[in-house]
Amino acid sequence: MVESGPPAGGIPPTPDGGPVSGVAITLGDVICRGSGADEGGVPPAMGVSLVVPPGQSLALLSKPLSGATCLLDVVAGLARPVSGHAWVDGVAVDRLGGAELDRYRARRGLVSPRFPLLPSLSVTDNVLAARLAGRVDATTRERAARLLELTGAAQLTGPVRSLSGEEQWRLMIARALMPSPRLMLADDPASSLDSRAATVVLDLLVDVQAVFGFTLLLTAVRPATAVRCQRLVSLVNGMVVEDEVTAGDDPWTRGRVDRIG
Repeated sequence: MVESGPPAGGIPPTPDGGPVSGVAITLGDVICRGSGADEGGVPPAMGVSLVVPPGQSLALLSKPLSGATCLLDVVAGLARPVSGHAWVDGVAVDRLGGAELDRYRARRGLVSPRFPLLPSLSVTDNVLAARLAGRVDATTRERAARLLELTGAAQLTGPVRSLSGEEQWRLMIARALMPSPRLMLADDPASSLDSRAATVVLDLLVDVQAVFGFTLLLTAVRPATAVRCQRLVSLVNGMVVEDEVTAGDDPWTRGRVDRIG
């Protein structure tokens, strides 16, 4: 049974995979594994409490990085917190299990080298892998082709293992967009790419978030990544030390939206 928490609004994805609204996220006193509570250290004095409105882009800048990664995994439904609760549009994600958890995971986007592409599949089939088995028809394949075009990956050929790091990130973003997610969770590309390639990938994430309107949570290993989002939350040892609106609504960001809108 799905347990509900704070009410939150939002419009479900359109049938044709068009623009969607983002989800609302509420974290209540969340203490994650990796924040010191299960590593022989002193647990945080209090957990992380945040309210993220629908459609916001938020960067988690953490020392150590594992604090942000663990929060991302809790919201993604990949890990349970040591204590506290995580609600996504009123649903207590940390209480889900079985088929309900599988359905939740299938509806959110996840972009991370921790969950790599499948080397045995083609470029297109890696994107289609985001759909449930038995639901790949002509319309689904057409959507995959559009997403590959949108992410600059339409011309990629050959084995996936031969693609450059930047190309693999483009393909991971296309795969994550396949289920028309209202929530996108991403690790910082700067952790695995050089500065130029990381900038290109971050530009792409900003662009597709502006187009589709999903809520974006992004771990950040450097401030240059964090300022791409509308909001920056800094964590130290699993506790929030700063929560501020960044330059996410500056002329640079608005200019990008205008150019692609």
